[in-house]
Amino acid sequence: MKKLAIIGSGLAGLTLANQLKNKFDITVFEKSRGVGGRLATRRAETYAFDHGAQYFTARTEAFRTFIQPLIDEGVIKRWVARHVEINGIHIVKRSSWETEEPRYVGAPGMNSIAKRLAHDIDVRANTKITSLSHSKDWQLKTETGQIEDHYEWVISTVPGPQALELLPENFTYQNDIKEIQMRGCFSLMLGFSASLPLEFEAAHITNSDISWIAANSHKPHRGAPNTLVVHSSAEYADKNTHTDREVVIDHLCQQVSLIIGHDVNQAQHKVLHGWRYANNTNRDTHQPFIDTQLKLAACGDWCVGGRVEGAFTSAQRLSEAIIKS
Repeated sequence: MKKLAIIGSGLAGLTLANQLKNKFDITVFEKSRGVGGRLATRRAETYAFDHGAQYFTARTEAFRTFIQPLIDEGVIKRWVARHVEINGIHIVKRSSWETEEPRYVGAPGMNSIAKRLAHDIDVRANTKITSLSHSKDWQLKTETGQIEDHYEWVISTVPGPQALELLPENFTYQNDIKEIQMRGCFSLMLGFSASLPLEFEAAHITNSDISWIAANSHKPHRGAPNTLVVHSSAEYADKNTHTDREVVIDHLCQQVSLIIGHDVNQAQHKVLHGWRYANNTNRDTHQPFIDTQLKLAACGDWCVGGRVEGAFTSAQRLSEAIIKS
């Protein structure tokens, strides 16, 4: 069986691995210690935080079919939250997700989805690929200098700017990927010993340095002490990429305190994570990028609007194209 390498173990990479595993001998290379990409969950002390993707919807029949077995297994649960829209510090709209389209989360964490999809896949964690080369087939060089070779296909599922660092200059879609601009996001994780007097479990915020607040401990099967996950706006993240992290934490805590009317500086646990490539500048839809001559490809949620479902859709389209090639 011919070998295929996938770089990145987020939903796109693991979807590809599962859809192509009967056609190829697949290896997934992941620079982090665990799978999931932005389907991320961090645990510290008694706290747990989904600090990447917060939830997702399923709007296509293909994605609904894909997630149904995971729903049946209890790996995916519906999150029924009180949702608000906030302009600055004022609530301008309230709704209940009980009566709207389902919002889903992994259980007991967002990374549970990726762990389930990776259960019979050869995933090499803590293995960062730094370069590609080709003679009769593809060779991948790791950060430690190790060579992984004899791959017929190499697929990158990391964000576009990182994919460009790996893909050779003669990759057909270099310029197309360069045109897809991505923006950052700070994720602030706050843990408390007592419950907070919140009017919501999920909030989208505009006209603020905060874009999102979630009562993470309210999600199904969390069973953890009271936790908040806060996302900054893209504008704030891009302007403060090099700002001291303690300064960012203090500022975001101040903003959250104003919005919810409670001093979150009293949190027993405060951690900040920076996502350098969190969202597309615009949400245009792009096909996955496949060069059948070089047998190289790139895909991910950044190809299809930046949503979790987009990661699946991009991978599905790419797997179909590779099987036909």
